[in-house]
Amino acid sequence: MEEVGRPEELMINRATRLWKDTGDIASALGYLAVFWSTVVLLGGFVGDLLLKEFWVLTALSIIMSLKMIKFGIYEVGTNVYMEEIYIITDILRRRKRTEERKYSVIFIVLSVMLVVKRVFLCLLALVYLVSPVVNLGVSVWRLVRRDYGDAGGDIPNRAKLMAALDIFYALILLQSLFAFYFLVIDSYLGYSMKSMNKHTGLFEEWGSKVIGMYQRETERKLKESRELPGNWNLIAYGVELLQSASEDDRLWGARVLDSLCLFDKELLSVRGELLSSRLSIKNLIGMIGLRSTDKIENKERATRIVAHLASDLHITHLPGTLQCIYSLLECCKQYGEPLVIRPLENPQQGLPHPDTKDQHGSLETPEHQGDFLIVSMPNKTDHRYEQVISSLPTWLVKKATTMLGKLIKKLYELTEPPKPYSHPYKTIGTKELIAHGLMILEGLTQDQVNCTEIIKHQLLLSEITSPLRRHDFLSNVRDCRMVEILSRSLTVVSRLLGSLGDGATSLRQELVSNTEAISNLMGILETDSKGAQKLHDKAIEILTELAFDGSFQKLDFNKLFDALLCIFLDEETSNTIAEQAEKDKATKLRVKAGEALATLLPVCSTRYANVADILPEQEAINLLTKVLDQIVSSKMGTTAVEAKGDSTSNEKQSEEEKCLAAMLSLAVVICNENVINKEDSVDASPKDASLVKKLKEILESNKRRSAECLMIVKLICQVVIAMTKVKHSCIEQFNEHNFTEALTKALETMSEVDDCTLFTGNDREVIKPARSLSCLVKEAQELLQTA
Repeated sequence: MEEVGRPEELMINRATRLWKDTGDIASALGYLAVFWSTVVLLGGFVGDLLLKEFWVLTALSIIMSLKMIKFGIYEVGTNVYMEEIYIITDILRRRKRTEERKYSVIFIVLSVMLVVKRVFLCLLALVYLVSPVVNLGVSVWRLVRRDYGDAGGDIPNRAKLMAALDIFYALILLQSLFAFYFLVIDSYLGYSMKSMNKHTGLFEEWGSKVIGMYQRETERKLKESRELPGNWNLIAYGVELLQSASEDDRLWGARVLDSLCLFDKELLSVRGELLSSRLSIKNLIGMIGLRSTDKIENKERATRIVAHLASDLHITHLPGTLQCIYSLLECCKQYGEPLVIRPLENPQQGLPHPDTKDQHGSLETPEHQGDFLIVSMPNKTDHRYEQVISSLPTWLVKKATTMLGKLIKKLYELTEPPKPYSHPYKTIGTKELIAHGLMILEGLTQDQVNCTEIIKHQLLLSEITSPLRRHDFLSNVRDCRMVEILSRSLTVVSRLLGSLGDGATSLRQELVSNTEAISNLMGILETDSKGAQKLHDKAIEILTELAFDGSFQKLDFNKLFDALLCIFLDEETSNTIAEQAEKDKATKLRVKAGEALATLLPVCSTRYANVADILPEQEAINLLTKVLDQIVSSKMGTTAVEAKGDSTSNEKQSEEEKCLAAMLSLAVVICNENVINKEDSVDASPKDASLVKKLKEILESNKRRSAECLMIVKLICQVVIAMTKVKHSCIEQFNEHNFTEALTKALETMSEVDDCTLFTGNDREVIKPARSLSCLVKEAQELLQTA
């Protein structure tokens, strides 16, 4: 299976495999050498060995035996074999005066053994470092000299002795060479880990520890199955940690994935791995719901990760999601002073051990949590040695206890194991936590089913809409970050209002009846500040949805319609790059206003007897003229938009399609809803065939089998139908450009997509009733044949 990952990750994986295999070979040779010396030499030839040979053989066997002891680097580094240090410190803190003598004896014994074990570990480390050189030198020396003695003159026995010793020293020589090779690979592995730390961007204090954890887990997997999964890399390791039942493991997993999500090139890989693991997502959501004061890092990192996944999540598959998101939005009510997270009570809880893995995660039950800004984790050595033994049985015991106490304290400070919460962490703050909560909601509301579920959660819905109901809403649009947050909030509200079902209707009625909400939305449109302008499109979307409600006041409807008309008819020129950027924003806003006008005009003609009360005749002419000019000047149908297939070009083409669809919809509505009479519509239309020519170009360029292209083709058909009914003379222009044939080809291209739309009806569709493309093409062709 092909390996997946960065070059640095693959380098570590391969180096770890080679490192482990080389270590296994060296260990096997060492075991064989010890077995040969004890069974064959010391067991069978001990009486024939010279004294010098006996001691050389014994020393090499002891050294080799020490190297075979399974003292893992991880265990020694985290003091698994030095538990006395924790018991001694506990005695110093908890010793009762009534048991001073008993505790003093235990204290001295443990302290002495601690020193002995420390010396032993130092000697063991020395053996590991020096033994390859010693073994190599001694084995070469003995193989060259071969002065093993004469075995008491017994020639056959002497030959056997020399052969046995040659084999032993040859094994020692081979083991030493592989030990040297092992050290070289170990150095290369260390370099690979540093290189990976540099290229992955894990520059925080815990970055190097995570790389070490990844390497140890890679080693563990190789020990278990001899092979690594095909997708094994740092991202897969982070997801695996998130699946653990251990809270510490999940924090480390969140740290890894949160850091990697900062890089665009890694984001897709992280999303892919996480979305394939429902357990990881459940655990992330559970971390969001944590409320205890020492879990803020868990909460914030999980929130940032889920924000990247939200658009692909389904609430119905993840119970408790909305309650956890609600805890993010309500955190402002719990705002407090900066707090300090205490480290773990058990000092042995360090980095997750590579040999202990639990793959059955569980969803955490939320607890109450406050809000804070800075989290600092002090060392566990603080205030641990303030208690001093006051009275001991003898001056000797007292002196020994004092000296050993100082030694223990120094050793503890030097050898304290790392802990998951021993790294300072600066929180993102309440505002950013709310912003990420809204990012999650913004992603979730892209799905209609999610919108329905969110509306059912009344507490969460109240938090989402609360900014609109505040009287000081507009005062927040001065701060750029607050504008971004409010934009996300309004986006969520707009999508909820646009969803189907009774919940959306109820929400619409609730907001329409709230005068503060309507006032704030209208205030956004009437305010020209830079911050308010960024919210114009969201306000238009929400107000358009609210206008569908029958209780929407006529005065507010008129104000909204006038504002939309003003935005749509506004003329802007641009000469500089900065002005061009502003023009692009204005164009997008004009498209949004056009969509809203196309939606509201049918409502207006249905609700009010005379449309002219809202849209005077001259403004109607100006509106239609503007719409047709926008269609003629559209870049759709030209090679400029279709020249490239990159993401920027695709995004630009999508914007052009939205703009064209809005203009075509508005043109059809103006003609069909009796907004303008036939004479005025003729005056507003281009005198030449530019419009007909443009419509044909657009029709021929829409060759993609997509819902967007189908909508444009259907709208063009309706424009043709409306134009032929209003201006009979344009039939000749359509026929001159072979429009009937173009419609037939478009129908052939889009017929399959058109059949599928039978199951995707939209009650909010602008053009009523919804008709199939085949019906529209047939009607248009029949009208074109009446010339």
